[in-house]
Amino acid sequence: MRSLSDMVSRSDSRVEVQPLDDLLQRLWQGKAELHRRHSTLPLPEKVRLVMELQRIVMPMIARQRPLRSWERPWEIEP
Repeated sequence: MRSLSDMVSRSDSRVEVQPLDDLLQRLWQGKAELHRRHSTLPLPEKVRLVMELQRIVMPMIARQRPLRSWERPWEIEP
């Protein structure tokens, strides 16, 4: 049986994790690639993406507060 002195509480064994430089570099490169791909899309596809993101975000905002008239997405299909 282990004694209490052998046990280490989780608060005593904190390890601070720093993001690695190569991970951050890959994230930035991925973001830049996504921006490049989106910049080549035709306008109707860009509008479709914006409307899709609005449909995702608006319910989250509506749970926090009432939506303002200009914040409600239009019920249209691009």
